[in-house]
Amino acid sequence: MKALRQDYIKDNVGEKSWYVPATMFAAGFLMYLLAILPILIRRGLPFFYYGDYNIQQIPFYILAHRAVRNGEFFWNWNIDLGGTMSGDFSFYLWGSPFFWITTLFPETAIPYLMPGLMAIKYGIAAAAAYLYIRRYVRKYTYAMIGGFLYAFSGFNACNIVFNHFTDAVCFFPIFLLCFENLMEAEAGESGSFIRISGRPFIFFALMTAFMSIVNYYFFFGQVLFLVIYYFLRYFDKTDLSLSLLRFGRALFGGITGVLIAGFFLMQAFAGIRGNTRLDNFVTGYDMLIYPSEKLIWDIIKSLAMLPDIIGKGTLFYTKTVKNASLAAYLPMYGISGVVAFFLMNRKKRTWEKRLLLVCFAMAMIPVLNSSFSLFNSAYYARWFYMPILMMCLFTARAAERGKTPQMKKGTVAAILLFLFFVVVYLLPSRDEAGDIVFLKMSDNNRIFLWDMFGTLFLCILLYIANFVLPKTKGIARRMGSGIKRSAITYRDVMVLFLVVVSCIVATYIPVRNGSSIISDRGKEKWQEQMLFNTVEVDQRKFARGEVDSTSTNYDMVWGIPSIHCFLSTVPSEIFDFLKGTADITRTVETNIPVSRAGVRALLSGRYYFENAEISKNRVFNDGEGTEGYNYVDTQNGFDIFENSNFIPMGFTFDFYIRESEWEKLEAKEHDYDLVRALILPDETVDELAGTINMRELTASDILEDEMSYFRFTGDCIARAGSACTEFETDTHGFSAKTSMLKDNTLVFFSVPATEGFRCQVDGERTPVYKADYGLMAIPVSGGVHDIRVTYSPEGFFEGLFMSVIGFCMLGIYVALHRQNVKKGQ
Repeated sequence: MKALRQDYIKDNVGEKSWYVPATMFAAGFLMYLLAILPILIRRGLPFFYYGDYNIQQIPFYILAHRAVRNGEFFWNWNIDLGGTMSGDFSFYLWGSPFFWITTLFPETAIPYLMPGLMAIKYGIAAAAAYLYIRRYVRKYTYAMIGGFLYAFSGFNACNIVFNHFTDAVCFFPIFLLCFENLMEAEAGESGSFIRISGRPFIFFALMTAFMSIVNYYFFFGQVLFLVIYYFLRYFDKTDLSLSLLRFGRALFGGITGVLIAGFFLMQAFAGIRGNTRLDNFVTGYDMLIYPSEKLIWDIIKSLAMLPDIIGKGTLFYTKTVKNASLAAYLPMYGISGVVAFFLMNRKKRTWEKRLLLVCFAMAMIPVLNSSFSLFNSAYYARWFYMPILMMCLFTARAAERGKTPQMKKGTVAAILLFLFFVVVYLLPSRDEAGDIVFLKMSDNNRIFLWDMFGTLFLCILLYIANFVLPKTKGIARRMGSGIKRSAITYRDVMVLFLVVVSCIVATYIPVRNGSSIISDRGKEKWQEQMLFNTVEVDQRKFARGEVDSTSTNYDMVWGIPSIHCFLSTVPSEIFDFLKGTADITRTVETNIPVSRAGVRALLSGRYYFENAEISKNRVFNDGEGTEGYNYVDTQNGFDIFENSNFIPMGFTFDFYIRESEWEKLEAKEHDYDLVRALILPDETVDELAGTINMRELTASDILEDEMSYFRFTGDCIARAGSACTEFETDTHGFSAKTSMLKDNTLVFFSVPATEGFRCQVDGERTPVYKADYGLMAIPVSGGVHDIRVTYSPEGFFEGLFMSVIGFCMLGIYVALHRQNVKKGQ
């Protein structure tokens, strides 16, 4: 392999090692900006897209930026019912170098910075893929082509809506490059472990740490891919000692890297431990067969055409792939280069062919596909960027051979595959009335037409590249003191130009499709209502608000704690509370049904913000909102409703009920009873027996004494009368002063009772109990008390210990390596 690479490089003598990667970065950066320029010209800044980009990525960046600027690195009270910055945001941005760049700028600049940050990611992806592919091609122009194809692949275009995905994607080729260098480091005659690895080990360990911090979810898939890569490429049955040595050095390097990242990872994992989405494993027939036969065709279509956008599929669309990131198209080339590469090597058993075939098989078998997502039952194709890099490599190697018969056959195959899906679109179908109709095979028809005509244009460019462009002589280039002929030809330059154009088009169309989902008026209101203006309400007492579904996470930007939050990685106690107490199954969003007055009162919900200018279903305005909410004002286009049953934080109950008794009831039918009785685990009741002055209720008591709304309001008043007179929050927890309490009791706080909380009452250490399945109850005696609840990040000290060990291991290794180098070994 080394001899092959040296032979490839001979054709590019004089190529500067830094010049082309720098050019790739600059070109990728500018190409992305050119791709979105029509949208920016038409709609102006800040860049406006759709879906998660508008209601997750931007609000999350703003909230996290504000937290960093305010020194709030631990607990944050504006994330759902409360959560940790590391636990809630590590998946999204906490480990992203691009997020930390934004902290250098004012908060108002963030929406304007986002396109530039994405352009930087595209530039890094192009340069990184170039560096990987350059090892395998003779002409650097085709390594450039491969780099552009990777950066501007359908996968990246599809996932612009998930801004944080590209963080991991853009650095992956460097990670793979470090792995290859580690595998191919010379063993040395002495067999010394230090000599075996040397600098490649150091770089691999550091890159492992970096990639695990950037995004732990993608890192898991990358590790699995590297294991497959190792066994298909580097495992040698004829030399088991070398194979085991390579595996051992990779394992040791990986462990060292993970230990170095331990300080970050342990806090991130602690934040999502117990999250119900992690327990949703694929089982039964779903391990072997996808729920719809359409999905197989959708996977194939993703190779042949410009990508569907998230949430808006076209041909063969099912809800299974709504958020799956199913996209694998290479601009202009599609599958042509891969087909050509296989034809060129049809009689050879190469690791490249085996790797891509294994990846294709894994994509087709549900349980293998899900292995990249820790066997989650939800369908995700978020690992496709790794085989896409291989496809880019194969395409570059096939394309640099020129207008070969294999490349022409690959071109015909790619075009025919695309035309097949056009024919499918043209097939007759039946409407709901049973009548035969045409051009109705696709969902989101307008998006499909843009994809179809865009792919057609790229197919024409592919045909021109492989059937029309003539072969030409090399370009004269001055190197040193004279003129020499480079292997680079005018045809190579023209193909590179066509690829650049294709990449811009292949990114513009998906961005245009996504941006067009929401009207210009929608963008204007998004800017005016979320970014440029806020809603001002009385927050002298801690209280939570709630926006309607048209304005999700707006209150996160406004700085108002909310009981409506769209964020996947909140503390597991929130999931447990919603399911156990109210029979509400949370997946990615806390969204309490409008009928639940009891839950809102329990959670200190005080305000509801109904978008009077956007919402088409204004239930509160129509008098069908939650009982007890009354209109008080209109601000920033929002009607503000205030809860007359609002209960301030830190209140007591007269009654409690065991979890075993509560589970005998239909929780959704006993919403009012949530402010009547505190739900406690059976073991907690047994532990506190005789120490608290609260009466126990049973399921029969609840059923026999049905709560009316009038009684519910009375109980809310009673709970509010017992609430804390002071309640102050900070990034380390909260401080509270109780009202005058008559007897020994439990003070309830609607705060997730994570393991990191420690409590002191009047300076004395006091246990924190879980109540209502996941929230917090603190035992106190009669009288007035000062309560201090402090949050110590879970995994903080364990992670710090891991990182110290990791750095020590790497430091010792570096010292030994330098010592060996000095000895000339």
